[in-house]
Amino acid sequence: MAELTIAVRFLHLAASMLPLGIFAFLCLIGGPAAKKAAAQAHFTGFEQSQWRILAWCLAVIFVSGVAGYTLQASVMTGRPLAQAITLDTLSAVLATQYGKGWLLRQAFLVALAGVVVQFMRPGQQTAILRDAGYGLTAGLVAGMALTGHAAAGEGAMLILQLGADALHLLAAGMWIGALVPLALLLDWCRRNDTAWAVVVAQEATRRFSWLGIATVTTLLMTGLFNAWQLVGDIAPLVGTAYGRLLLIKLGLLLPLLALAATNLLHIRPRLLAAAPRRGAAFKDLVARLQRNAIAEAGLGVAILVVVATLGVTAPARHVPPDWPFPFRLSWEINKKLPDKRALILLGAGIAGGALMPFGYAIMRRRYRGWALGLGLATLGGGAAVALPPLWVDAYPTTYRRPAVTYQAISVESGLQSYQQYCVACHGIAGFGDGPAGVELKPKPADLTAKHAGDHTAGDLFWWLTHGKQGTAMPSFKDSLNEEARWDLINFLRTLSAAEQARPMAPLLEPAWLVAPDFLFRTLSGENKSLKEHRGQNVVLLVLFTWPLSQARLTQLDVLRDRLSAAEVRLLAVPWDATALDEKSRRALGALKLDPIMDGSQEAFATYTLFRRSLSEAGTRPNPPIPPHMEFLIDRQGYVRARWIAAESRGWTNAEILLREIAQLNQEKPSVPAPDDHVH
Repeated sequence: MAELTIAVRFLHLAASMLPLGIFAFLCLIGGPAAKKAAAQAHFTGFEQSQWRILAWCLAVIFVSGVAGYTLQASVMTGRPLAQAITLDTLSAVLATQYGKGWLLRQAFLVALAGVVVQFMRPGQQTAILRDAGYGLTAGLVAGMALTGHAAAGEGAMLILQLGADALHLLAAGMWIGALVPLALLLDWCRRNDTAWAVVVAQEATRRFSWLGIATVTTLLMTGLFNAWQLVGDIAPLVGTAYGRLLLIKLGLLLPLLALAATNLLHIRPRLLAAAPRRGAAFKDLVARLQRNAIAEAGLGVAILVVVATLGVTAPARHVPPDWPFPFRLSWEINKKLPDKRALILLGAGIAGGALMPFGYAIMRRRYRGWALGLGLATLGGGAAVALPPLWVDAYPTTYRRPAVTYQAISVESGLQSYQQYCVACHGIAGFGDGPAGVELKPKPADLTAKHAGDHTAGDLFWWLTHGKQGTAMPSFKDSLNEEARWDLINFLRTLSAAEQARPMAPLLEPAWLVAPDFLFRTLSGENKSLKEHRGQNVVLLVLFTWPLSQARLTQLDVLRDRLSAAEVRLLAVPWDATALDEKSRRALGALKLDPIMDGSQEAFATYTLFRRSLSEAGTRPNPPIPPHMEFLIDRQGYVRARWIAAESRGWTNAEILLREIAQLNQEKPSVPAPDDHVH
């Protein structure tokens, strides 16, 4: 089915782009060239042949369009192709975004067929019909953006993606599609061997060069934008099927550009400089241009095959990449290592020295080759010095996006796995000081140290799956399923963040600590998540123990109106929701407190990981759980301040709390909202 879909898409693409190229050629290149040479009467026969090609293209577009629609109906419904060809199924697809785009293109196709039929009638060959055909064909090609990956965007980004994709298709059609009539015209001029044929060939070549420059520029700009939207990074580019297809497309584009550059910079000037006379030299130049145009068209056909395959391949942004190399380059990991930092900076300095010979080569012609050679050698030498220190080990899963979001339920599950499988070697706090690790060489890693955070979540996943070579760490593939391994990674990231958050106080600090999301249901029945408050409320998250927290909760009840005026949402998480009997619930109700019931266990277990502090009790490997803790979470989803009631008066002074909230309300976001996954 996939091969058939690709074949149908290719035929549809090629048959749609060739008419656009033909109309662009007739209206912008061939027609004006014939007019300049006063050869309109001779050009009529050539133009008629192009309209016959147009008629055949429209037939292929219609047949392949219907076939593509039927195949899409099969994919959307999950039914075999034979069962998908029913009136109900085809009508249902017509109501989708794909169906609406397909229907719009059929309207352009019908109108274009009418123009072709009218033009083929004797005496109806008018410029208005050419221009109308050109506009309708442009609409037909641009409409393909509505049925591609670009149509999956939302809001303003949808408009940008559709616009960029439409321009990319139009530029490709006008360049690659126009190569066919260009090759045919050049052959026609060579065979005619007249003075006017020389002028037509010269003018057509000159005009096509300008069209090529405009379309190639558009292709490169829109292609970069589309690649960023659908790929986004190096790892998906080299580690997914979509990215590798894109590299193949680029690999085919480079020789195509090289041929175009040869025509533009070498053959075209010689042809334009030639006097308008017949002869072997003229025929040879035209033949070379024709051969290059045919070669370019062949490469264009290969590119369309790749594009057809890309259309049925999931975009790289939505597929976990498999990193194909055993290393990666990382400045972040190595910049604080003095020896490596020095080599990296030295290499960068040497590479920067290549600017001088390159600049000389641009400004001067004398010794240009030597200057370019020196520049390349300097650049290569700098890279040879700077790149090796940047290398760090990498694995197929290094850039894998976690399959489990960073939520409290995942962190709490990872905590259980850590206590069962990891605590013996890595210790209760993750410092690598567990009793089973004392005799191990090398020692178990400190999971809270900076080097642990420098490794990607995909690195950790690889080690948990396959073990870590050169250490005693075993594989947990058979002990923990994939989801459990991602849960453990979420816990390890929280553990590391808790160590970094030791100095956190009741005063605001810059946004860096991501507040783990959690789902909850309150006593009154409200179902929500912490993340749903982003962009709406500052959240005061209160972890309380009843009745030990009663005095503090009473104080918060007094502040309720002021907190509400400051758009603060108070979320109260009990230590043990099941221990809240009817009497306790009535007391909490009297305080107008709606405590979290479902989801409280995971939220409490996750946020009490942040009980590590600089106090005497907080510096223990496993600090006691305080009876009362509070966190201020800003509108983006970052923990900005923390108060541990047992360690200071902190927010018992209500004015301190309200002042910090006012500051949060006044500040503008300085960092992006946190991702749903750890990295």
